[in-house]
Amino acid sequence: MMKEKFLIVGGGLSGVAIGYHLIQKGKDVTLLDDQNNHSSIVAAGMINPLVFRRMTKSWRVDDFIPYCEQFYSSIEKQADRPLFHPITIRRFFSSQQEKDFWTTKQILPEFSSYMEMLTDKDLNFNEEAVLNDFGSGRVKKSFWIDTKLFLEVVKEIINTNGNVISELFDHSEYDAASTTYKGEHFSCVIFCEGYRSRDNPLFSYLPVQSTKGELMEIISPDLETTESYNRKCFVLPTGQHHFKVGATYKWNNTDPIPEDNAADDLTEKLKYLTTKDFKVTRLLGGIRPTTLDRRPIIGEHPKAKGNYIFNGLGTKGYMIAPLLAKEFCDHLTDKIPLNNEIDIHRFDQLLSLTS
Repeated sequence: MMKEKFLIVGGGLSGVAIGYHLIQKGKDVTLLDDQNNHSSIVAAGMINPLVFRRMTKSWRVDDFIPYCEQFYSSIEKQADRPLFHPITIRRFFSSQQEKDFWTTKQILPEFSSYMEMLTDKDLNFNEEAVLNDFGSGRVKKSFWIDTKLFLEVVKEIINTNGNVISELFDHSEYDAASTTYKGEHFSCVIFCEGYRSRDNPLFSYLPVQSTKGELMEIISPDLETTESYNRKCFVLPTGQHHFKVGATYKWNNTDPIPEDNAADDLTEKLKYLTTKDFKVTRLLGGIRPTTLDRRPIIGEHPKAKGNYIFNGLGTKGYMIAPLLAKEFCDHLTDKIPLNNEIDIHRFDQLLSLTS
């Protein structure tokens, strides 16, 4: 019996997570990577279990966090280099209401894994140069991923056990009806193209939006190095007094180059966390694929069988990608149904309108 062959288009977070899980299942995997994965590489790689606006838990966080810990720890062991970093996030409350939300929820059993109980120090936390009127809370089960190292390591694993090709997918060379690319037939083709899915003739009907984000890398000998501060922006310590500060949100923008005012925007936000001196070393930009309902779009094209999409991970990508990739691969190989909230078929009506 001929071994199933899988073609993955896109070497960003989605593509490598799927490739890794298929390799674990012993599948024949080819990954096409044009090395143009702005959002996956540029992303700070923060994993935050909470949504601060109303102090709610992130979608499916009780499923995602345990799997993240297992997944990234496994990759780290194979890399034999640190890439998975636990860190406390200190959220500075922006209002009395936000503080009250925390106070109410910290005593609930379903929040105990993610919220430290507020202490007098938290409520009166006012280090020199931190503008803080309402106190702060500390988030547990939060982490950051060395995104560059992660992508390099997983691509290396895929290439060792399969095939990684550095090229741009050419739609003119693809026969979707037979899932044949450049004369080679695949059991299925999985498109992980991020915001560029709008240029894919098969999936351009889907409401994947382009949300530009910019990060600022800085050096400061005086900033806190053991916690990530958060209010209006985040400050993430990455070692040796280096930090990432982010991020901006600019909708319907597909130019990854940081705009002229990016540093000013981020510096203004940073004033809510510190007035200590720092030096900007680099500005980075990337395009996030987002959706209106804030849920990924995953599954098989309603009409072109064998053609799949895995997209729309948004701002929580590094938290949700590992488990969603596993669930997707289980769906491909074992026919386990997808979660209805992420299933592509919720947009079938849009395809009929454009056909």
